[in-house]
Amino acid sequence: MVKTPLYSDKHLSIFENRILFKSWVLPWGKKDVHVSHIKKISEREIGMSSGRLRISGTGNFRDWFHFDATRPSKSKAIVLETDYKIYKRLWITPERHAAALNVLKNWLE
Repeated sequence: MVKTPLYSDKHLSIFENRILFKSWVLPWGKKDVHVSHIKKISEREIGMSSGRLRISGTGNFRDWFHFDATRPSKSKAIVLETDYKIYKRLWITPERHAAALNVLKNWLE
């Protein structure tokens, strides 16, 4: 049985227990992140030196940016702090930032 996502856009879908990244690496490569791995959710401004120009990937193996060709035009990101050994912080830039942040914040309540 397929569940309806609580939030969905061209990059990700948020379900009750997981996030499905539709474009984890470049425009392909799906990945699931289960809510049990997420320890903290925060909102951050992104600038030229803090990920705004990063279309995908990492520069330090601590932070991961899913593929988003429109990230340079965005000013905010949602950071998911995880218990993973590498890529401890997943930076996401959903199309509807406020809606996605609201759904994710409700996870931790």
